[in-house]
Amino acid sequence: MKVSIVTACFNAAATVEETLRSVLDQSGVDLEYLVIDGASTDGTAGIIERFAPRLAHYVSEPDRGQVDALNKGFARATGDILGFLNADDVLLPGALASVCAAFAAAPDHEIVYGGLEWIDLTGQPLGPHHGEIETLDDILDIFRVWWAQKQWVQPEVFFRRALKDRVGPLDERYHLAFDFDFWVRCFLAGARVSRIEQPLVKFRRHANQKSVDTARGDQEIRAILAEHLADLRVPPALRRRLSAQLSYERYHSAPAAQRKSFALALLREPQWLTVPAVRQRLAASFFGRGKKQPR
Repeated sequence: MKVSIVTACFNAAATVEETLRSVLDQSGVDLEYLVIDGASTDGTAGIIERFAPRLAHYVSEPDRGQVDALNKGFARATGDILGFLNADDVLLPGALASVCAAFAAAPDHEIVYGGLEWIDLTGQPLGPHHGEIETLDDILDIFRVWWAQKQWVQPEVFFRRALKDRVGPLDERYHLAFDFDFWVRCFLAGARVSRIEQPLVKFRRHANQKSVDTARGDQEIRAILAEHLADLRVPPALRRRLSAQLSYERYHSAPAAQRKSFALALLREPQWLTVPAVRQRLAASFFGRGKKQPR
C-alpha cells in the first residue's frame, strides 16, 4: 500500500525543513512525497532542494495558489492512499503506518482520520484536537459540528486514491474552505470513514497562516453548504433543516435597520420553527410576557 503525501508551500523557510523531515522520516510505509513550491523568494526552494533526492517530485514555479499547487501534486501522485500536509505542519512519528493499518483493517472504508496537536510558531504545545465526523449529516451540519469545534482539520485526514478519482480535484473557487468542500463531495460520493484515536499531526497556529481570516473562512463554508444542499443526494429532511438554519442565520446577522420584524419574518419563513435558536427565542418571548411588570 503506497502512500502519497503532497505539500504545497510558498515562503515557508522558517518551518519547511521540519515538515519535510517529519514526512521523510516516516518508517514502515511505501512513501511517495511530492512538494510543490510556488516560486518562493525567502530561501524555501534552497531548503527543499537539499531534500530533492528523497522526493518523488519537486518543482518551484509560479502558481495560482495553494489549491492549484495541491491539484498539481495530486495529478502526479501514484499512491493508493493520499494526504496533504501544510509546509508549517508536522507529521508525528508512526502516523502513516497507523493510517495504513487502519485502511487495511477496513477495506471498504475510504477515509481515515485521527487527531492532532495544536502548536505555536516555535513548536510549543497549545492543546489537542479531534474531529467528530462520521456521516454526511455530520459533515454538512456546520452549526452542530463545525461551529462546535468538532470539525476536521485537513492534515489529520487521509483518503483512498479511488475516492479522489471519483470526486475530482480540489475546487479553486475556495481560498480557505476548499477542504470542507472536498470532504462534502467525498461523503456525497458514498465514502465511509474510520477514526484513529491517536494524534497524527502537529498543526501550527500563527498570525501569518491563511486560516486566521476566520470571517472569510466562515463565509466560504456557508456558501459551500448552501451549494451542496441543492444536491438531491442530500436527504430531504436534512436539506430542509439546514436550509432553514442558514436562512434564519442570514436574517439574524443582518443589520437591525434592514430586518423586518421577527414575527412577520417568521410568518413568511415558517420553516424557521425547526431551528433551535428560533424556538428558544419564542419560548423566551412567551414566558417573558407572563412576568409581572414593575409599577
